[in-house]
This record gives sequence, structure tokens and C-alpha cells, in this order.
Amino acid sequence: MTVPQIPGARVRQRRRGTTWQVRVTRTEDLARLVPVSIGAARITELDLTVDLWGPPQEGWLGYPSIARVAQFEASLKGSGVVVRLVTSAPSDAGVVLSAALRCLRPIPSGEATAMLTFAPGLTEEAAPFAAKVVDVLTPEELRDPHVRRADILVVPSQDSAAEVERARTVVVSGADWHLDGVPMGVHVDPAVQRPVGRRSVGGVVARGTLAGERFTVSAPGVTVVVDGDVNTSHVRELRGVKGVVVDAPLPRRLATQLAACGLVVSDDLGLLPPDDDGLGWQAASVRARRAALRDHSPVAGMRTWPSVSVIIVTNRPDHLDHMLAMLSGLRYPDLEVIIGSHGDRMSAARIWERATNVPHRVTVLPIDSGKTLGQALQMCSDRAEGDLFTKMDDDDIYAPEHIWDLVIAREYSGAQVVGKTLDWIYLQAQDTTVFRPAYGAERYADFVAGGTILISCADLMSVGGWRPVPKSVDRALLDRVIADGGLVYRTHGLGYIYVRHQAGHTASVSDDHFLTKVVDKYDGVIAHEAFGTQAGLVLRSEE
Repeated sequence: MTVPQIPGARVRQRRRGTTWQVRVTRTEDLARLVPVSIGAARITELDLTVDLWGPPQEGWLGYPSIARVAQFEASLKGSGVVVRLVTSAPSDAGVVLSAALRCLRPIPSGEATAMLTFAPGLTEEAAPFAAKVVDVLTPEELRDPHVRRADILVVPSQDSAAEVERARTVVVSGADWHLDGVPMGVHVDPAVQRPVGRRSVGGVVARGTLAGERFTVSAPGVTVVVDGDVNTSHVRELRGVKGVVVDAPLPRRLATQLAACGLVVSDDLGLLPPDDDGLGWQAASVRARRAALRDHSPVAGMRTWPSVSVIIVTNRPDHLDHMLAMLSGLRYPDLEVIIGSHGDRMSAARIWERATNVPHRVTVLPIDSGKTLGQALQMCSDRAEGDLFTKMDDDDIYAPEHIWDLVIAREYSGAQVVGKTLDWIYLQAQDTTVFRPAYGAERYADFVAGGTILISCADLMSVGGWRPVPKSVDRALLDRVIADGGLVYRTHGLGYIYVRHQAGHTASVSDDHFLTKVVDKYDGVIAHEAFGTQAGLVLRSEE
């Protein structure tokens, strides 16, 4: 079969086709090469050069995650990386290339997902699936006839592999994707069109001009030309642009990709927030990226978002009503709540009685006061059934879309732990909400707000679960994940308010610390739809 060649990639065969030498400009070019290589050859050696590559964090490297790896090496070279991957038996070229991609691009891990099987004949448009290619159809294969061949079969046309037993079929034909004959509306590749690196503050408003398929974004010091899909270079160059005023409505695919990067696009300058309305711009950007990534990514098209368990441990009766109100307001399609009633101050029976109106499945677990906070969290996690666990605190403020923000950020970052930045703090003693963007948003980091941690069940168990310590359980988990080679990602802080009560707090720092580096102040609890507090919210003092 002809060796595939695409723009931005070069493939050479050696040793009668069993060795491939591949050179690509960026990992997104490698991702486009993967689907067109399925069925092209069976190889045992891959020598890969990526001209432009850097790890999401210094020292990070992923795993091939395929069988029969005899040799794997990766080394930095100039501005790029060189990878050598050798298998002990011939494997499909697409599978081997996908394994190399997983070493260079973080992907979500640890959730129970349907197995995807790929048929030959796919085009570059299937690149969003590139890191998931571990199983392909081959004419000579022998499989157990009692086992369903594929959970989801990905094919180039409806007639491809018609006799293969599977639960569902995804057809990728050009830019049109269909799931069991229904259009999927996939316009975004979360590994490419994403808001990584976008700041919570600042940015300019640019002008956008569309001429044919050529879209130009212009602002002082910024000129970006998009000819086709938005790529990683465009994303990087547009990080300093917060909004784009266009001369005419954009094609839906282009508009969606720009929105996924966090840009606010409009053909009417009057519909954009005032230039000095920092919160207005943040809210508009988050709404745009949330809608684009939630509705137009491959996961959205296949309707395979993971289930989530909220883990919350409480021993403060005075926060019960607030806690249940926050839980009741959460929106996510597959959500359960595990509440740990820790000690004698909080009656499990009282929580059960008051939780009847929470519109999610609720489990209340009595926990002896002798257990540490870490042990209590682990007991709750042991009872949870979700693919993902997220920790919430009983006194903080959470907007209805908070869970969505974390799950989406996990999808485009590929990090093992995702959480929000600590931008918004309510200081009860001063009755003031402050916006304090001291920690950079939308970046790989070693710290996230503890009351927002999201991790898969499997990843949590792989590092030993929550440490059995009385405090600093969040820091202990992050340290374990990082030490295990995992990644931590800090998304935007919108939709989460960290609450500091005047009667003291488990944290060791004083309120004065949170009054430094403040950009904005608001009287009382800020009232805004981005936090679900537009009707106002009053927090009671502790007894």
C-alpha cells in the first residue's frame, strides 16, 4: 500500500516497509497522520522526529500504552524531540504512531470508556481520535466470535465493515461526522482548539475580516491569518486577543473553533462588554469556550461524557443549608453526591431529611470523629460509583456549571488532576469579595484550589487514594500525582468562590494575605450569573 503523505509530515520506509522514519513539524501533524496510516503497513520500528515540541511541564513524558514494546526512547533535540519505538511483533502503523503521540500529548486517563475500533480508509479529519487508536480492523485477524468486535466502530463510510459486530458506528467522512446516522456536529479538536495559556485578565479587541476561506485577525501588534482550521500556532498567537469584531458572521466551524480557544466573537461591537468590564469579558469568554467544547467535541458528539461523583465531608451543621443549596444547583447529566457526616456535630439522619430536594442521587455516610479528614474522604470515595471524583467544601460557593468546567478542562488538558484557580475569595470579616488573580489560569501547574479537585477514580487509586492525614489532604494528593509522573492543570476560576469565615479557617494564612494583589473588590458576596449568585447570597456566621 502507498505510504501516506500529508502536509507537515514526511514518511519514509526502510527494511521492506517494517521501519518507518517519520518527520513532522508539530504533534498536530502527527495526529493527522495517524488515521490515514491505519491499514497502510505493519511495522516493528518507528523513528519519529517532531521539529517543534515542548512538554506541558518540564520533564513530563507520556506512555505508549501498547503491548509488545521492546524499546522506547525519547530525547530533546533543539526545539523538538526524537522518539524511537520498537515492538517485538509487527503492529499496524496507525497503532504505533498513535502510541508515539500518547508519549508526547497528554490525554485523559483512568475512566471506563467504550473501546474504539478503527477501519482503514480514514482521512485527516479523524485526527481528533488519533490518540485513541489502539485497535484496528485487519483482514487476517482471528478474534473470539463470542466477544463483540467493537464498542464503537470508526469508519470512513456507512458501508465500511458492514458485517462487523459493534454497538455503535461513527462515520467520519470529510468534515462531516455521524453517529449511527445522526450528524454529530464535531467542529473542535480539544487537543488543538483550546484555551490553554489564556489569562483571566487583559487582552485586546481585534478586527476580523473574512475573504473566501481566509480569515484575518488584526490588532496593534497582532496579525493572525487562519486559512482552514485553527491550529496550535494560531491559538498561541491569539492568546492576547480577548475579542474579535467581524465584518460578517463567520462559518460555524471557524466561529466554534475560535470560541473553544476563549475568544469572544461578534459582528456587533455594541454586543461586546465594555473594555474596562473585566468580569464581563471573563464571563463571555468562559461561556464561549464552554459551549464550543461541550457541544462540538468528539466526546460531545458521541455523548460519552464521564459520570461524576461529588465527594463532600462536613461536620458543621451551620453550613448544611448552604451546602445542599450548592449541590442542588449543580448541572451535569450524570452526577451523584456522596456526603460524609464526620463526627457527632452533624447528624446523618438530619442530612438525609434535608437532602430530599437535591436533584441528584445522594448517599450519606456516617463517619466516626476519630477518622482523619483524609480517611473520611477515602471512605466516601470507596462508596462512589462515578468515573470521576470531585471534591467540594461545605462552605464555598459553586456556580451551576462548575462540574462542566472541570470535566471540559480535563478533556482538553489531558491532566490527571484538574481544578480551578483561586481567583475569587469572599472575606466574611470584611463582607467583601475580592478578585485576586495571583495564580495563572489555564496552565499546567502544581497547585489548584482544594475545593475544586477533579480526578478519575482509577487515577486516585493508582496513587494510593487520599492520604490519611488530618489536614493538607489536597496538597498531599497533588504531591502524589506529580511524583507519579502525572499532570495537574489549573483552569479558570470563574464559577467558584473560596469563602473565608470570620470565626477562623482550616487554612493557616490570615485574611490580610488575600487583600494583597487584589484587582477588584465587591461589597458582600458578589452577585453575578457567573457564580449563580445573581439573586444575591447571604452567608450566615458560624455559631
